[in-house]
Amino acid sequence: MSHVDLLHRWYDEVWNKDNYSAIEDLLDPNVTFNGPVRSLVLFRDDYAEVIQAFKALLPDVHVEITHALEQGDMASCRVVVSRKKSSHHGDLCFTGHLTVRVKDGRFVEFLSDFNHFQMYTQLGQLPEDSMAVCLTGEKLVWAK
Repeated sequence: MSHVDLLHRWYDEVWNKDNYSAIEDLLDPNVTFNGPVRSLVLFRDDYAEVIQAFKALLPDVHVEITHALEQGDMASCRVVVSRKKSSHHGDLCFTGHLTVRVKDGRFVEFLSDFNHFQMYTQLGQLPEDSMAVCLTGEKLVWAK
């Protein structure tokens, strides 16, 4: 199986079908995480809980790989995260990138970078003009 095929399997099984047993198959026991998820996941066994937390916040999401490439032991993909067509939770669409290092058919390193700013804005957790406000140097303050 190619490294890109492993990425497709990751998103299809774990994210789209909620098959958390695939985590053990696809992540090496000593996998390292980089990017925003690093503050949430230290060990492979924590990953299912993080996915469940995201899925509770983002019910009915579907993850689709739009672009992928691999070279040597590395693979990278761009994904679109969106609501399923049947969702009653409103529109949601944001993108992300995942780069992985593969060894013996398992991911040994994860480097993820998703547009969480866009995600939280679409969920109504950040004001619509948050990016413009942040570019002025102002702080987003909800309570003092």
